[in-house]
Amino acid sequence: MSDLFKAISSLHSALDYHFERHNLLASNIAHVDTPGYVPRDLERVEAAPFKDALEVALARTDSGHIPGAAPTTVSAGRVFDDPSAGAGNDLNYVSLDREAAKLAANQIRYDVSSVLASSELATLAYAASDGRGV
Repeated sequence: MSDLFKAISSLHSALDYHFERHNLLASNIAHVDTPGYVPRDLERVEAAPFKDALEVALARTDSGHIPGAAPTTVSAGRVFDDPSAGAGNDLNYVSLDREAAKLAANQIRYDVSSVLASSELATLAYAASDGRGV
């Protein structure tokens, strides 16, 4: 049963990542005139399974119990400073063109992930209705 939602889970993670990255990139653009500001970006980090994170596994006390799933992470990535654009006279590292391009590329990736998630959910809804449409 959990295999049915595996694709949805990965698309959910992708949507969360691109949403958080959008907020960081928009914040960078908002600080384009802030002296000494260093832009930040988000790096994707895969969450360790629960049993690996704490070196324990959930025990099933009855064969009828559903196996436990790994908990979801709060953040979709690791935030890091990105001074690669170089500093201006006021030591601000934000390049408006660069940040706008990153924001646009991130928006396209978010839109694609959203369409794929909608398609997966529509397929599941169709299957759940025994092919009679929703």
